[in-house]
Amino acid sequence: MSDSIISSLTHAISNTYIYMGIIVTIGGIFGGIINIIIFLSLRTYRQSSSASYLTVVSIINIGQLLTGLLSRVLINAVGVDWTQTSLAYCKLRNYIFQMCAIVSPMCMCLATIDQFLSTSAHPRWQRWSNTKIAYCLSGIMISFWSIYGIPYLLYYNIVVSSNGGTPSCTITNAIFSKYYNDFHVPVLMCIIPLTIMIIFGLLAYRNVKQISHRTVVPLVRHRHEVQLTIMVLAQTVFNIFATTPCFIVLTFASFTTLTQDPVIAIQVRFAIAITTCIYYLYYAIPFYIYICVSDRFRKQLHYVLFGIHLKRWRTLTQNEVLPMNEIPRISVEIIPSM
Repeated sequence: MSDSIISSLTHAISNTYIYMGIIVTIGGIFGGIINIIIFLSLRTYRQSSSASYLTVVSIINIGQLLTGLLSRVLINAVGVDWTQTSLAYCKLRNYIFQMCAIVSPMCMCLATIDQFLSTSAHPRWQRWSNTKIAYCLSGIMISFWSIYGIPYLLYYNIVVSSNGGTPSCTITNAIFSKYYNDFHVPVLMCIIPLTIMIIFGLLAYRNVKQISHRTVVPLVRHRHEVQLTIMVLAQTVFNIFATTPCFIVLTFASFTTLTQDPVIAIQVRFAIAITTCIYYLYYAIPFYIYICVSDRFRKQLHYVLFGIHLKRWRTLTQNEVLPMNEIPRISVEIIPSM
């Protein structure tokens, strides 16, 4: 009976990673690319420090989907795990994965803090919200966590079990492994970033509610700040529901001794597979959240794709087909900021 349960759950785990993983990966990469195109195409976003953080987050999220979830899909679909055969790939893949996993939420923390500053009634705080500071802090954040992650390059190694089982890429230092399970995963990756995002997201939302009472604030800026605050706050709320189950299951699996039972162990692995795919929605869903919560973002999406890039592509195509003396003259128009 137990063998049948183990076999069924093993098959279910593989299918979960393959089918859920493919959907999340493709959808996330597509959404991340569209986010980057929109944030870089419109002057409104290029001049916004909060949008600068969201651009960095979109890039990091694509990297996380490629190094994290895509590799799990390939392992279960193709049956080839390069982390078991290549020590360099084992170290590098986990190093990039861990850095993306912490840089993305930390940059989201900066985005919520920046949104709080930009919507503040105090001009002194508003001055801290600008694109130069945003890109500078993003660079510092990436550099700091890249240095912080050096132990992953040192302590991740390929280990073969004593009974001659399948090799695995895992942390071989007991002290660092305990630090990773007890502090890095639950505190640095979950509690601290979610707490910061919730606190400053709510403070930014309160500021936005008060902006309408400030007669000195232009209507365009009011709409822009409301849009960004709603986008960031909605993503923060979703992040709580996407990441918390995975961290709870991983914490349970690292502390409990029940996993010594093979049936319970495979059940825990199945729970990890489901919550892991849900966790990766954190990196895949931002674009779709923005589409759902912001009517202005939907209009900007249509304008960027069809009003800017499709028109530019058609112009380039016509220029390639027509002789130089037959190319129609195109009048220069000033594109209004969105």
